Amino acid sequence: MYFAYMLQMIDNILICGTNWLGDSIMSMPAIQLLKQRQPSSKITMLVKPKLAALWKMHQAVDEMIPLEDGFAGALRGVSDVKKAGVSRAFIFPNSFRSALLPFLAGVRERVGMRGHQRSWMLTRTVAPPSTPDRNHQSWEYIEIAGESAERGASELPRLVIPWEVRTEVGKKFGIDTAGELIGLIPGAARGPSKRWPPERFVEVGYKVSERAKCHTLVFGSDSERELCAEVANGIGRWAHNLAGNTTLSELAALLGLCRVVICNDSGGMHLASAVGTKVVAIFGLTDPATTGPMGKGHRVICAEGVSKSRDIARTSSDAAGALRTIGAARVAQAALDVM
Repeated sequence: MYFAYMLQMIDNILICGTNWLGDSIMSMPAIQLLKQRQPSSKITMLVKPKLAALWKMHQAVDEMIPLEDGFAGALRGVSDVKKAGVSRAFIFPNSFRSALLPFLAGVRERVGMRGHQRSWMLTRTVAPPSTPDRNHQSWEYIEIAGESAERGASELPRLVIPWEVRTEVGKKFGIDTAGELIGLIPGAARGPSKRWPPERFVEVGYKVSERAKCHTLVFGSDSERELCAEVANGIGRWAHNLAGNTTLSELAALLGLCRVVICNDSGGMHLASAVGTKVVAIFGLTDPATTGPMGKGHRVICAEGVSKSRDIARTSSDAAGALRTIGAARVAQAALDVM
């Protein structure tokens, strides 16, 4: 009887996770605060399969439910949420579909941001934080989770990379992990509107590797192999192109070995900062006050004299033009300063 009573007392929480790497990492402080306040709670993530490896490195998460694409995937997701027996759902994405699944699964309490014609599916809606010190996107997730500003002020994403990955990753890719390493991430999932020109990455990588006598690791997704090959080949003998060859946990481990990572406003930027590496992040029209790297010691290089925006088209010529105004010398010096 006592055991059954205790099971009922455990708060079974569902987090409807975001679909992007960077957004997922920015949501981690909210989940960590939930777990700190209710250590006996069970937190289940409803996420895309491609992000499962990320959440396996996050100690606040107890279980995961994969959310496949399409109508059939949504139906399976609803069924799996029902089986999980969750009592509350915190819905981090702002989409209609993300609210529909816990609604159809009959989750008793459903909390998310208002808007997108979905408020009728939520039992409680929240508004984005309105104070200037809480402009960063991470505060939206903290607000949804019902956590206090005082507790959230110093909370940063925390990842634990599997020991076997950390110890074997250098050997697998033929990298001397005892030597000096820097990382370059020339891509961005959002597309050209967030990508600094590749020739600038070449110039920075060459300057920093020559000056600091270090090797350069060029990271990217499978679809960015050609871009990263262009950058690595341009830098020459100091560079290793790893695009499309690493798992997410291997990428995290290698980023953690770098003295500094030079990157666009991207998921890779957030992953590098989450494993404790300082970044030099390049921003065009996007606003670092909203989506910048979390933590201290990072350097953010912005285009000057432009109006920042959160919503920019993937192929915005204005955004590409703003990025081109940022010179390589400025970024290289920032990287050397951080090192």
